[in-house]
Amino acid sequence: MKIMISDENATKQLATKIAPFLQPNWCLLLEGQLAAGKTTFTKYLLAALGVTKPVTSPSFIIMNKYTTPDQTLINHMDCYRLLGLDHSEEWGMYFDYFPNSINIIEWPSLISKDLTDQYEIIKITINIEKDQERVFTIKTNNVALRIALESGG
Repeated sequence: MKIMISDENATKQLATKIAPFLQPNWCLLLEGQLAAGKTTFTKYLLAALGVTKPVTSPSFIIMNKYTTPDQTLINHMDCYRLLGLDHSEEWGMYFDYFPNSINIIEWPSLISKDLTDQYEIIKITINIEKDQERVFTIKTNNVALRIALESGG
């Protein structure tokens, strides 16, 4: 499904709509070019989940960890710097943090194939249209989330 986002406030509204559906052992895969808004979307998503710690891009440290008020663990991972590495030796260790956590992964192309059987997957691709406008293409097998997004509520 495609959703047109006109500005940052609309990004916040979409993140707030998706947040209640995220549960431990779910992976939210965020794709899009540089500066498409992946970390901005994540910031609003985590705020909607009750995270009060500042959300920053994990580009240079690869993974940031957060905790919700009900003690749900959230891993925010950026795989951009891992492109081209042998996952079994270099980035496979990050999988140790994934069970029983909500996992938000930017630039997921290398690891997404290893996640599909173990985790509930939501894939969001963000494309820049012009200025502030973005098109969010959302793929999920979660029927309740699809219905909520299609109905606008």
